[in-house]
Amino acid sequence: MPVLWHPLFIGTEPTMDFLRTDGQRIINESGDEVILSGYALGNWMIQEAFLFGTGGFSADFKPFMRAQGMDRGRTIDRIISELAGEEYARSFWPRYHRAFVTADDIRLMADMGMNSVRVPLNARLFLKEGPGYRWNEESFSILANLLAWCEQAGIYAILDLHAAVGGQSTIGCDDEWDNQPHLFTDRESWERTCVLWEEFARRYGNLACVAGYELLNEPLALPAFDRLDGELLRFYDECIGRIRAIDCRHIIFLQGHRFAHRSDLLRPDMDPVAHNWCLAMHIYETLPDLGLIGPILAERERLGVPVWVGESGGAAVWGTVLYEMLRQYHIGANVWVYKAVWRPNAPTLVTYEVPDGFDEIVRYANEGGPRPGFERSARIFDAYIDKTRLVNCAIHEEEARAMLRGAGAVVPAIGYDAVPGRGKSFEGSYPYCAFCGYRREDPMEFVLDEGVAPYDVEFAKLAGVPKYGDYPRLSLRLHEGDFACYTFRGLPTGATLSVSARSSRNGTLGVEVCRQAAPFEVDGMEWTSFEAPVTSSGDVVVKLSCAQGTVDVKSLCIR
Repeated sequence: MPVLWHPLFIGTEPTMDFLRTDGQRIINESGDEVILSGYALGNWMIQEAFLFGTGGFSADFKPFMRAQGMDRGRTIDRIISELAGEEYARSFWPRYHRAFVTADDIRLMADMGMNSVRVPLNARLFLKEGPGYRWNEESFSILANLLAWCEQAGIYAILDLHAAVGGQSTIGCDDEWDNQPHLFTDRESWERTCVLWEEFARRYGNLACVAGYELLNEPLALPAFDRLDGELLRFYDECIGRIRAIDCRHIIFLQGHRFAHRSDLLRPDMDPVAHNWCLAMHIYETLPDLGLIGPILAERERLGVPVWVGESGGAAVWGTVLYEMLRQYHIGANVWVYKAVWRPNAPTLVTYEVPDGFDEIVRYANEGGPRPGFERSARIFDAYIDKTRLVNCAIHEEEARAMLRGAGAVVPAIGYDAVPGRGKSFEGSYPYCAFCGYRREDPMEFVLDEGVAPYDVEFAKLAGVPKYGDYPRLSLRLHEGDFACYTFRGLPTGATLSVSARSSRNGTLGVEVCRQAAPFEVDGMEWTSFEAPVTSSGDVVVKLSCAQGTVDVKSLCIR
């Protein structure tokens, strides 16, 4: 029986369906497929320097290092205590947690079209460190508020133990002191983590708004710890068994090792009691084609369970292709993160600025700069909390549009639909392998923007090649008879399609929207925008074709 108390749950029936796995799909109680799409609440109970504004993404991925500066929650907490006093430090985090995420934040996600939120949790915030088992009811109350707001908004929550007792990742995001996987080497850490999961199962086992439990984030991330793979598997077996003794209704999400990129150690029968588990994988900075998706599909087939990309992120020109490709293969995705300090080319939906004087805090912590006084430091930290409130933040709706392929999303022409495949969602006549390493299995020609030469791989670092290589600078070249299709999601009525195209020899671009076709004569090498009405709403497929000559297409957008 759950011991969760919250006014929303008293005397009311659940308004959401429980989710469960059915073969390689996630479904609701009516048997309808649910593809989980949303953002993660990183920077809420889990801090990292690049999200909190105390440093860049430059963690030392060493098998052993001591936490330092303000690189993770523990060290940030220590600096707050040093600068503003221990009493102030004890009050800071509950106030921060309650300001950082409110009902308005969850409603915003729902309004943007998301149906889920990944909730990274820190074990030490719920199970107090020290001898015995002492629960921090303040943290459970804060989490209860969040789940109540999720229920009200129709958003599913995935509870993610991002920082287990003792640490599991071997990098700073698990909030341990020394980048060591004590979870797998210390029986006390192992036992306390299992007890914590039992407590979550007791408290939230009857809540349908909880999609499931993600037992560990990025366990054994570094290759140096592959030797503990067997212990990871043994931990999963024990922890799943103990959870299932309490709760068989929720999905269990499992990650493999090596930054959740590898899953070969997992077995098809990881949940022998409830048969209700899902493979969770992470994808960053990889070209979105079958070279990436193929191995994931193979693992899905081997294990016979759904796949959910529980963490991802990158530039919009990349994400708008990746997430639609995943969706077409029945794979949901979660973007890291929902709210953080602004960074260029980050997929963050909501951003905030650090307050005046915060640079003094950072210099003191990271460089040994002058120490601000107690009162000044407290004022700066108070101002930081205020900056994180949604009313004081910037909302980047274009990031949500890119993820969901909604109105306003700019889709690169090279990101045509992968499913149902050649002859149906695309067709080409290019007889050679693409020079750029992208979608090499397709007979489609890609060309660089005029005046841009392919880079030499040998001198990539010297030339300052962007992380996606040539991908953002590619256009799709359609020859006579070629075509490509593009799916847009959740469009309003009365929208307009805009296509950016050019031609070197009097090409004819065929544009078909909602089964209505319109030919456009494309003359000249200047990029020109061609527009066509969209007469349907909801999910719409656009088909571009070349009737004669050749046509280069750069991008599509529906507004």
